[in-house]
Amino acid sequence: MQSLVRVQTKNYLDVAARARELGCRVPVGIALLPGNFGAATSAGEFCCHAATPHVRAAWQSVGLKDEGPGARDTTRSRSQAMRRAPDLQPGVGNESTPVPLVVFFGAGLRDGPAWRVAVALGMVSSVLASHPRCASPRDVRLDIVVERPDDHGCTCIEYQGDAFGIVALARDVRRMWADK
Repeated sequence: MQSLVRVQTKNYLDVAARARELGCRVPVGIALLPGNFGAATSAGEFCCHAATPHVRAAWQSVGLKDEGPGARDTTRSRSQAMRRAPDLQPGVGNESTPVPLVVFFGAGLRDGPAWRVAVALGMVSSVLASHPRCASPRDVRLDIVVERPDDHGCTCIEYQGDAFGIVALARDVRRMWADK
């Protein structure tokens, strides 16, 4: 039985401006955003998808670094680390709505090696397909936020379908950078 795949594209808020407004790290490369990034009134309210720490670990295993709010920065001094935004907490947006896994790709990646986007999405696919706290691998929800070049804002690709179809979205990310 084949699963239904839905892909929608919509405008997304300015991630850098929102991060500054909330007083947290501004992502510039590859990042995991809190599932409630647009709705939270403070960084202390951030909630992440249950797979977030597993995606971070998978990325780290292949040399990718999560540059998003709530990610640990091992290059900072101890006093700087104490002042950073609180770690993301696994949770739900409200009692009945789980938060999605949200991956951010900054516009600066456009000129970098294409493999970074594909590998990042491949690791997300792998985690979502195998993590016991995730939905069925045939029915995953993923939001991919793509920062468009030259301050043209951000676009969100909302994906719902088979976890193994996620890697193919790397083409859509690249297309958004090309369409300026």
